[in-house]
Amino acid sequence: MKRSMMVGGAAGLLAGASLATLVLAAPSYAFKTDGATSPSAVTAPVSGNVTASAVGQLNRWGTLPNLADLVDHVSPSVVQIIVREPGSIRTTSGPGLENLPPEFRQFFGRGFGFGDGDGNGQQQQAPDQMASGSGFFIEGGYIVTNNHVVDKAKKVTVRMDNGKEVDATVVGVDPKTDLAVIKVDPKVAPISLKWGDSDKSRVGDSVFAVGSPFGLGNTVTAGIISARSRDIHSGPYDDYFQVDAPINMGNSGGPLLDANGQVIGVNSAIYSPSGGNVGIGFSIPSDMAKSVVEQIIDHGSVSRGWLGVGIQNVTPEIAQSLGMKDAKGALVGEVTADSPASKAGLKTQDVILSYDGHAITNMHDLTRAVADTKAGATKDLKILRNGKQQTVAVKIAALKDTPKAEKVSLSDRSSNSDDHVALDGLGLKLADSDDGPVIADVTVNSSAADSGLQAGDKLLMVNQTEVKSASDAQKAVADAKRRNRDAVLLQLERNGSKLFVGVPFSQS
Repeated sequence: MKRSMMVGGAAGLLAGASLATLVLAAPSYAFKTDGATSPSAVTAPVSGNVTASAVGQLNRWGTLPNLADLVDHVSPSVVQIIVREPGSIRTTSGPGLENLPPEFRQFFGRGFGFGDGDGNGQQQQAPDQMASGSGFFIEGGYIVTNNHVVDKAKKVTVRMDNGKEVDATVVGVDPKTDLAVIKVDPKVAPISLKWGDSDKSRVGDSVFAVGSPFGLGNTVTAGIISARSRDIHSGPYDDYFQVDAPINMGNSGGPLLDANGQVIGVNSAIYSPSGGNVGIGFSIPSDMAKSVVEQIIDHGSVSRGWLGVGIQNVTPEIAQSLGMKDAKGALVGEVTADSPASKAGLKTQDVILSYDGHAITNMHDLTRAVADTKAGATKDLKILRNGKQQTVAVKIAALKDTPKAEKVSLSDRSSNSDDHVALDGLGLKLADSDDGPVIADVTVNSSAADSGLQAGDKLLMVNQTEVKSASDAQKAVADAKRRNRDAVLLQLERNGSKLFVGVPFSQS
């Protein structure tokens, strides 16, 4: 199933990944050292038809600029953030002691955490835990870091580059972008780091990171920007830099700096099978971070724009079913009642092609653009509706968090009937329920399974035609097949959200 998202909706937790894990922070303090030697500089050969500037670049491949002066300049402004977090409350029941005589169980009583003498469990508060992250000064004693570094903090201590420790207070956090601001007495603050322009950063640009991996104190690593606009499924506003500069646990919240020593990112996560660095780190671009940080400092929280549509990416199958040449834009799966989108006349199945004059390539482009818009501002949206482009004006409202939709299972919806209707060529079987047809079964390795359809999904429309029964759906699919369509467009409802899925007919 292609992922849909409410624009301005709540962020999800950082998702795990196959074969590896996306790791946030909280290092262990045990480590080992491995000997290493510095690599020799490599000079690339120069072929014919190469410009003078390219020759200079080729001759620099395999080497890094000397960062010593920049590191001397920025290091005092990068700090280690030490956090005291409450331990969890746990129930103890004396595992392994049930075979001891009663007098021993009584001897190992409450004070030793083994439970009551009669073997019954009890709740105990575990000791507080210490964790560590990184941060950097920007102005007047304010320090930027990650939300996940300080979100559970009972106490926050900042350890300066010179070893001095000072207490800090949390000014505000933004879980949706994993950013936070803390503050110390401005009198102890060193120089502030300057924000750079992340929009001008390119893949291949040299970068370096400063932070406190594994609680070791300021450590410098260097590399390049490996990719831009990475979506790691941590929330609706994902737009990460991917970098190969080694970033490890404890680097979270530290700065990613360009060759001029300006902050172009905030290090936030790594992709790792073991918790160690494998050369894939993720940083929040400075253009996003700066805006969020400024709001936290000014207001203690972050305000975002709200459009009020459920959207999803346009897949090649969906583009084909809608007669689009390119699979671009954000497809409207649902429109919230009494929302800015509803008042502007947006409809389900509209494809949003641009926002305020900026092209929308995928749903995250729209999500971020709307979030950055101040409430009350009016923006033009170019949409595709029934094969024709038109422009609508929308007055953006302020985002308010909404409760998560309650999950609904197939058994909650379907009737007790065993009569299932098959959709020819898709690998689906439907059952009728009191509120419409529901997917009862998905054939393994079918086109429906490959498209992510699941048992329990409610079927709302087939090829832009509303269906009220399994028989209606079967007729609509058969009609599409007679028209020699390669795919059908289904609108589904899952866990309270509506979305479209293009399902190709089986070639067999």
